[in-house]
Amino acid sequence: MKKAIIHLIIWAVLTYLFYVSFSLFLPWTEALLRTLPGIFFIALMFYLSGEVLTQQFLIKRQSPLLFGVLIFVLIFVLAVARSRFLVVFPGGIGTSWNDALENSAWLDTDRNIWLAERLNSRKSPVFVGLILNSVIAVIAVLLRLYEHKADVERDSAEKLQRSQEAQILYLKSQVNPHFLFNTLNNLYGLTYAKSDLAPQMVLGLSDTMRYLIYETEQKLVPIYKELDFIRNYLDLEKMRISFPENIRASVHVQQENAFIPPLLLLPFVENCFKHGTVGKEDDGWMELDIWDEDGKLYFVCKNSFMSQTPIGRKVGIGLTNVKKRLELIYGHRYELQTTKQDDEYLVSLQFPVFGKKDEL
Repeated sequence: MKKAIIHLIIWAVLTYLFYVSFSLFLPWTEALLRTLPGIFFIALMFYLSGEVLTQQFLIKRQSPLLFGVLIFVLIFVLAVARSRFLVVFPGGIGTSWNDALENSAWLDTDRNIWLAERLNSRKSPVFVGLILNSVIAVIAVLLRLYEHKADVERDSAEKLQRSQEAQILYLKSQVNPHFLFNTLNNLYGLTYAKSDLAPQMVLGLSDTMRYLIYETEQKLVPIYKELDFIRNYLDLEKMRISFPENIRASVHVQQENAFIPPLLLLPFVENCFKHGTVGKEDDGWMELDIWDEDGKLYFVCKNSFMSQTPIGRKVGIGLTNVKKRLELIYGHRYELQTTKQDDEYLVSLQFPVFGKKDEL
């Protein structure tokens, strides 16, 4: 629809310019009779060469030889037709150029010598038509090929986006059962020990599951909701360990109403408890720092860990999952570093936040 409106505006402007040009030396009726057929033949050449021949024989059938033959025939046929039906050329119907020059009160030969020379030119009208049609054909073909290229690139981008969205949704869906599996393991430990904290953990689990079910289906969530989810998760972990003070978290985020992808930080926090020594050894610990600056969210997580991984231990899907999601969402606009040193494991992540919920 937008393309059709643009074309109509362009043809209306061209028609007006042609009419004004002819009306300088012809009565308005003659000017109109010369303008309308002229615009018709130009538009006919433009759309037949661009929308028909280029579309059918260059883009669909990919037959440049047949296209070349047909475009040459079209140029010649319309040039002959134009020379016979337009009064612009000598030998046509209606008033000739010489009569127009003699009878027109609008033409000032002192000021429009170039126009008089053009009107009295003895060039073959068919030759002029061939040149004009060739120029129109080149413009129409190039424009149609450019539009086709833009359409192909847009379709490819849309397909890639749909594919990326499907991958992101799949990866995000893996986090939910992964988190639930780990939390149920913790709950099992408390109930097995008949701990009084079990009911409180069930209540905390209910809050986290509510977030997982109703919030994480969106592409982006407010930062404050994701941070509340992280805090609830840490509270659940504190219930099951002997030294909850060894879990330290510092959060200083000013733009809490900005948006980030949901469940992007959770796997790193989970790994502190799954692969670290916190909750497994008395001196096990973890520290979490989250802050924002210059439109970016900074996440630093440190924890004690066992320097040697037991044989046969499986690597969880969390870290691989989040790396894929970061790559799909941010491309090269994020930084993720992991460091192991002196029985300490550190994760440093920074990525841009979104200002609007529908920005992704």
